[in-house]
Amino acid sequence: MLTPTKPARAFLPFQTGILAVLFLPALLLTAGCSSEPPGEASVAPDEVRQGDHAMHGSDADAVLMADPDANVASAEWVDPEPPASEAAAPDFVEAAPTAAPAIPMESPDSTAVEKLAPTRAPASTMADASGDVRLPPHLEDLPAGASHDPESGFATLQVFYATDRAQGSTSLADYRMTGDRSLFLVASMVFFVLLGFSLFQLIRRNGRLATLSMILAGMTGCLTGLVVLMGRANIEKHGVTYTGQRGTLQHGVCKVTVPDTHRRGEVERPSLLRFEFAEDQQRHIVLTQAIELIPEDFHRRLGECIDQTTDRELLLFIHGYNVDFQSAVRRTAQIAVDLPFDGVPICYSWPSQGTLLGYSVDENNVQWTTSHLRQFLMDLVQKTGARSINVVAHSMGNRAMTAAMQQIQLSHPGEKLFDRVVMAAPDVDADYFRRDLAGPLTDLANQVTLYASSDDQALIASKQVHGYPRAGESGDHLVIVPGVETVDVSGIDLSLLGHSYYGDSEFMLRELYDVVQSRLPAWQRESLVGRRLGEKVYWKLVERNASVVLPTRR
Repeated sequence: MLTPTKPARAFLPFQTGILAVLFLPALLLTAGCSSEPPGEASVAPDEVRQGDHAMHGSDADAVLMADPDANVASAEWVDPEPPASEAAAPDFVEAAPTAAPAIPMESPDSTAVEKLAPTRAPASTMADASGDVRLPPHLEDLPAGASHDPESGFATLQVFYATDRAQGSTSLADYRMTGDRSLFLVASMVFFVLLGFSLFQLIRRNGRLATLSMILAGMTGCLTGLVVLMGRANIEKHGVTYTGQRGTLQHGVCKVTVPDTHRRGEVERPSLLRFEFAEDQQRHIVLTQAIELIPEDFHRRLGECIDQTTDRELLLFIHGYNVDFQSAVRRTAQIAVDLPFDGVPICYSWPSQGTLLGYSVDENNVQWTTSHLRQFLMDLVQKTGARSINVVAHSMGNRAMTAAMQQIQLSHPGEKLFDRVVMAAPDVDADYFRRDLAGPLTDLANQVTLYASSDDQALIASKQVHGYPRAGESGDHLVIVPGVETVDVSGIDLSLLGHSYYGDSEFMLRELYDVVQSRLPAWQRESLVGRRLGEKVYWKLVERNASVVLPTRR
C-alpha cells in the first residue's frame, strides 16, 4: 500500500477551503432579513425653513392632542394637624402649600419620617378594574403632542428645541446605521473563526493551511464590510443635524420614538455586547427627524401644542458637558416619558464638543451661549402663553442657566417668571453660587432645588481642575443657602462616574416627578428626610422601597 505524502494530506482541507469560497457568499446572502420598520418621510428642511406653510398637508402639521382624561387627585393629609398656609402662589401656577411645619429630622433608629401623600393619584397597573389590558406604564401618560401606535411597538414624541450650534453640512439621513444585522453577525462570526483557525495552524507550523485560512478570513472581512456599506437602511431619517461648533440661535422640532419595551431610567441604544449594529425603533430610543423652523413658526407651533395641555406647562432641559445634539434630544424625550410629564418637552442644546477631551472648549462655549439662552428663556415667557415654565439643568449646563437667570433678574426683579428650577449635579463654583447666583435664581423662580452627591467623580475631577469645590458636591462643602432646597443624593448612582443620576435612577425620577409635576416642597416629599449641617438644614434622598412605583395621573 502506498503511503500518502505530506502535501496529499493537505489536499482535503484545501478542497474544503475552495468549497467555502464558493458557497460562503450564498450562505451569507440567504441569512435572514431585518424586521426594523422604516421611519417617516417628510418634507425637505429647506422648504420647512421658508415657513410652516410649506408643511401643510404633511405629518408635520398633524393635530396635537392632549390626554382628555388627565386629572389631579386631591391631597390627603397623613398628619392630623396640617400646617397653616402662607400667601397664595402666583396665578400662573397651581398653588401648593408652602408653609412648612417643624422639620422632621432623621432619627438614629429609623429612616422613615411621616410625610404628606403625593397630590397625584396612585400608580396604575397593567389592567384596570374591568380586567382590560392597558398600555405599558410609561405610555399611560405621554407628553403633549405624542402618539402611540400599538402595531408599531413604539410611541412618537415631539421635542421642541433651540440651539446655537453650527448646522452640519450633512443631514440626519447620512448618519443612519445601515446593513442587515443577521448578515453582519454571520459574516463576522465566520471571519473570527477563520482567523482563529489560521493562528492555530501557524502555531502548528502548517503554513499552507494557515495561509489559506488567512485568505478566506480576508475575503470574509471584505464581505462583512460590503454588507454594512451596501445594506438597506433600517430606519429612514430626515432633517438637519448640528455640530460642536458655534452658530446662531436656531429653533426647530424633533420626532423621537420610544419603544414599548423601554425601561425607566434608560436611554436605550444599540450595543455591540448584545450584537446590535443598527437602531431599532422597537428596542431603542431613536431620533428620526429634526426640522428647523423660523422663530415665528416655532413659537406658533409651540403655542398650539401648549393649548392642548391641561396646565399649560413646559419642561426645558439644558444638558451638560460631553453631550452632542442628538444625545441631548434623546435624553429630553426619556425624561419627559419617565417622570411622566404631561406638558411640552423642550431641549436647549449649546455647542458641547460631545467628547471627554473637550472640557476646556465646552467651558468656553457654555459661557458664550449665555446670551442666547437668556433670549430663549424670555421668548418662552413672553411668546408661548405657558403658565408654568420648569427648567432642569445638568452639570456644566447650570453655568449657562444661572448666568442667564442673573441677567434676567436685573431687568425683572421680583417677578416669578419660572415655576420649578432644578440644578442637577451643578458644575458651578460653590462659593460663586452662594455669593452671586443663588439670590437672582430664587428671586425669579417659585422653587429652586439643588441635587448634590459625594459619589460624583466628574465633579471631584472638576474640583481638582479648578481648585475649588463645586455646587454639586455634598459633604463638608455642601451648598445650603436660603431659598434653595438642597438634596443629598449620595449612594443612588452606582455607575462609574456617578454623574447621570438625574435621569438614570428610578428613585431620582420619582423625586423629580414630585418636584416638577406634583409641585411639592421638600418637607412634603415622601422620599426625603431632614438633616442638619451645623445650624443649617438640608434633605437626604432615601431609597425606601425595593421598587419604585411609577406615578400616573389616571
